[in-house]
Amino acid sequence: MEDTTAEWQEYTITSKILQKVSKKEDCNKLDLPPLYHSVDPDALDALSTTCRIQFEYIGYKIIIENGKVTIEE
Repeated sequence: MEDTTAEWQEYTITSKILQKVSKKEDCNKLDLPPLYHSVDPDALDALSTTCRIQFEYIGYKIIIENGKVTIEE
């Protein structure tokens, strides 16, 4: 039997948020506090393409509109 591997990349809104905030914080996204303390990640991913969503996360204003993530200080 042959071994196979596949690369998988996450492109969910929640992963985009964590990636952008980790860049601003200059840390690994795994070192950030859980996003679910600020918002329901499953609901966020489900709603993010159909409406504008805004919330606070560790001092940043997170804005999602039309699938685009904007981080404001």
